[in-house]
Formats: sequence, C-alpha cells, structure tokens
Amino acid sequence: MPARIPYINHFITGKKTTGEYLRMQEWMGKFYLKDFFCKFDQINNFGRFLEIGSGPGYQTTLVKEKYQPRELIGLEYSTDMIRVAEEYCWVKRISDNIKYIHGTVEDKSLIQSLGRFDLIYSTFSFHRWSDAIQGIDNLYKALNPNGILFLYDFYRGGLFYYLNVNRGLWESVRASYRPEDVRQMLTTLGIENYFIRHKGLYMDLVVKKEG
Repeated sequence: MPARIPYINHFITGKKTTGEYLRMQEWMGKFYLKDFFCKFDQINNFGRFLEIGSGPGYQTTLVKEKYQPRELIGLEYSTDMIRVAEEYCWVKRISDNIKYIHGTVEDKSLIQSLGRFDLIYSTFSFHRWSDAIQGIDNLYKALNPNGILFLYDFYRGGLFYYLNVNRGLWESVRASYRPEDVRQMLTTLGIENYFIRHKGLYMDLVVKKEG
C-alpha cells in the first residue's frame, strides 16, 4: 500500500499570487470540477451550506448560482484568499448571503460558533487537514438532522502517486487517503451512515446525519 506522506502546509499568499490562482481556476474549473458537480447534484440538499477551504471564491460562486442556498459560509485559512473571494463575489454580483470566515476545520469552538448546516462540503482540502478525525467530528456535529457532509478529494494511489508531473498534484495525491483510512476514522467516531466512492484520481465521502 502506498504510504501516506502528510502535506506540508504552504498556503498561497499575496493578492497577486492569489489572483493568478483564481484565474487558473476559472480556466481549468470546468474540467476538474465536472465530476464533483455530478456527485453534488445527487446530494439534493438545500438550505444552509458550509464550504471548507473556499479559496478565492470561484467554486463558491458556482455553488451559489446553481443551488441557491439560503446562506453560504466559506471557511478559509488564507486571509489573502478571503479578500480576493469577497471581491470576486462582489464583481459577480452574488455577494448576498455569502460570508467568508478565517479559520480551520480543526477549531472546535469556531465550528460550533457558526451554527448548524444542511450541507457541509469540501473539495480538494481534506488531505491538507492537520487532524482529519477532529475535523470530521467537528463538521458532523455541525450538521442539522438529515444534514449531509460531502468530502471530495484525491485518492492516494495510481500513477500520480509515483510520477512527479506536477508538484502540487503529486504532493496532494501522496498526502491523500484511501477508503480504508476513512472507514477507520469513521469507526473511531462511531459514524455508520456513509458511503465512499473511488474512481481513478478521485475519492469522495458522503455522510448523512440521521434526523
């Protein structure tokens, strides 16, 4: 089994670099987010959303436009990302009911302070969490009854684990998890109502909190 090599957190900083990252997402997003949104469509939950690792706001705006949540909160560690995201949402004229919060998923008191959510989701940030079990526990407790936690990330394995074609992708794949890793985390937390899918480069977890 390919060993997990934890991600060394180097966050994108600086408005110029963050802006360039946003432009890359706008150019590439329709390709690398296609599978994510196919699975997102199957969830069919509405109401109050929490996005973990919201970055410069590109995905936030797509979710807001397509699913019209009552409120959407983006949790992001990089303050530069938050500034760019706020500007991006304003330019797109969809800043109503969108709010960005600085912090991490492991911060129990912060997650508790945000209230309850009908849907909590994350795209390509799960492998970056410093304490995945604590993060899942915090988010699960923040769900409303019948709420859903949806984590979409890379799968640790395949050619991309060994081929350093792109350093960022290579490091992310090597830091990601496998289904058996996630099952062990959920067992530790006593969470039973979930399913995990893996196909090619990607893996996703869907957890439903019983009402």
